[in-house]
Amino acid sequence: MGVFNINENQERVQIIEKMLTYKIHLENSFDYLIDEIVNYYNSNNQKLDANKVVEDPINGLKDLKDISFENSYEAYLITQIKISILLPRVIEEHVKKLNVDDNIDIVLELFELKVYDIKKNIYSSLDEWKMLLDHIDDERISKISSNPKGHSDLLLKELLWIRKCEEKHSRNV
Repeated sequence: MGVFNINENQERVQIIEKMLTYKIHLENSFDYLIDEIVNYYNSNNQKLDANKVVEDPINGLKDLKDISFENSYEAYLITQIKISILLPRVIEEHVKKLNVDDNIDIVLELFELKVYDIKKNIYSSLDEWKMLLDHIDDERISKISSNPKGHSDLLLKELLWIRKCEEKHSRNV
């Protein structure tokens, strides 16, 4: 165990609190998101077996590559459900690392990379959305990043984050 100063310990505690708050938010949003996607499909005369989705949400949901580009709500719900399943475990793992006095900067860097891997995998099928990013001007990208409006903007914001991570880590290699 290393020796830490008070500021570093306070920072560590604040980071852990934020990560755990986010984990709880993700876990609490799962049931709501499942209800939303089931209601969405049922209202559009597409039957979805809610029990199948709850038992195996990753495989029980429609594949993102099968979702129309025009349907940002469906795509957003599915991505968020998958994130709410996969990220809490990652958060917990990195909180444990912070609790055993691992270097804060290294843990956060590893956390970012793990989140990037998960999101990259989830969003990999949204090719039309990725192409759209290439045709949006900088002013609109700035607005999406700072104040997303609607499900389309939220999807684009995630894709922008993925792209920024790729750029950041390609420079560090």
